[in-house]
Amino acid sequence: MHHISDQTQKWVEDQLEGKILSWAPMPGGMSSQISLLKIKKKNSINEVVLREYTDTQWLKTAPSIAFQEAENLKQAEQVSLSTPICLAVDGHATQTTWPSLLMSHLKGSVELRPEDFNHWLDQLAKALFMIHQINAPSIKHHYFPYFDSSQPVKADWSSVPEKWEKAFKILKQQKRPDFLPTFIHRDFHPTNVLFEKGEVSAVVDWPNACIGPREIDIAHCRWNLAMLYGQKAANDFLKAYLAMDKHFTYDYYWDLEALGNVFSEERPEVYGGWQVFGNTNITQADMIERMDVFLMNALEKQLKFQPE
Repeated sequence: MHHISDQTQKWVEDQLEGKILSWAPMPGGMSSQISLLKIKKKNSINEVVLREYTDTQWLKTAPSIAFQEAENLKQAEQVSLSTPICLAVDGHATQTTWPSLLMSHLKGSVELRPEDFNHWLDQLAKALFMIHQINAPSIKHHYFPYFDSSQPVKADWSSVPEKWEKAFKILKQQKRPDFLPTFIHRDFHPTNVLFEKGEVSAVVDWPNACIGPREIDIAHCRWNLAMLYGQKAANDFLKAYLAMDKHFTYDYYWDLEALGNVFSEERPEVYGGWQVFGNTNITQADMIERMDVFLMNALEKQLKFQPE
């Protein structure tokens, strides 16, 4: 049940010097509790967003994640599009029940069934490209993969388990392509982008942002698009991104690394966030088929992998 403790409410009111009039759960928030709060101050009523980090497993591996998101939001202020502004943070839950972050509320909504799909893809690509334009980012945390390439892979759920074994062999044996480190979102995909009247209005959900290869941002979004709409959507998104930088080339190795980051020996599950935002027609069978297609597409185009 969605609940904000009395002590957390007091912290919010103290930080904002106002009174909470109401609060309601916000859609999304698979790994944290996100609430929209209406705050009354002296001469105004404002809306703010409270994120409470309630995932104990995440907190074990990243105990300072609230502080990291606050730092990332400060960095993201340099992006030429709207991002949340950090208003307060209690990263160690000294005054709150859970590590907590207060931030501004942004206009817009998630669109997973856009009227003009090609324009929507172009807008996604443009937003990601703008994130990657920050010069000399100052944050210190860096990208790292979520997988261990030395672990044996079975992928019994797949129709091509031998291809998954080959992919992880590449990830283990092949040197990662050279890249220019930059500020990356690290979890850029359609449910973290807000739209108004067909245009991107904001990008949200910044706890995982870091310094790293922009290619992994591209690859992660490509994977999400392939799972949501099929491989063509992923390919069209890449074309839209490449059209904005004629000097940039994409190595499909990064598709394999993105797959490594989401791989599980368990059968792929449909991401709950897609269902929350209205895309309820994706089945587990769709996920399995699209995972295999994305994998085989990457292997086909990734020409530098080590032979067996």
